[in-house]
Amino acid sequence: MTIVISTDTNVRFQSYAGLKTSIGERLDREFTDADLEDFIYLAERELERVMTVPYRELVASMIITTQAMNIPADMKTIKRITLMNDPSAPLDQASMANLDRNRDWKATGRPCAFSIIGDQIWFAPAPDSEYAAQIVYEAKLTPLTEASPSNWLFSLHPDVYFYGALVQAADHITDTARIDRYRAMFDLTMGQINEEGRRRRTAASPLKLRSATVV
Repeated sequence: MTIVISTDTNVRFQSYAGLKTSIGERLDREFTDADLEDFIYLAERELERVMTVPYRELVASMIITTQAMNIPADMKTIKRITLMNDPSAPLDQASMANLDRNRDWKATGRPCAFSIIGDQIWFAPAPDSEYAAQIVYEAKLTPLTEASPSNWLFSLHPDVYFYGALVQAADHITDTARIDRYRAMFDLTMGQINEEGRRRRTAASPLKLRSATVV
């Protein structure tokens, strides 16, 4: 008797090509490659909107030289900006309306606040010199393509891609029962990923100060 043990290496939808093949086989339908790419892309757009995990947070350095500076190309949302010049200090995030009311953005000096306007970060007051800063932001999800067949989410959780694409494929063929089935599986998997991310953020124990020992 032959026993086949499922491992990470023989799960076909762990590769981009395998994912597309598995979608058609699970629904017992033939789809064009363009359709399969659409299903995966639509699943990614939903993942982009609902996924809140620390894995997508990045840290970058920047030098603040002008009042308005472009945001990182892969940025979705900013978590915080910290000036690194001594003394280091986090910047407050405020709406442009609040900055306008306080007239902070019309002054010059050491920045103490910022606002996001379109694709730019506006600092207030405008920098009177160069300031080194550290920016922590939530990055956009890199779409899967033939040229870029993986990203961190697909590497860690290929199943959420699979179920999300199946929802879109079932909708394409108007299979209501399967839409509901795979929607439930997608929502469950996505909820588990977000919960795992929440635990990851709160897993660290609080810092405890220890008194020095004199020998």
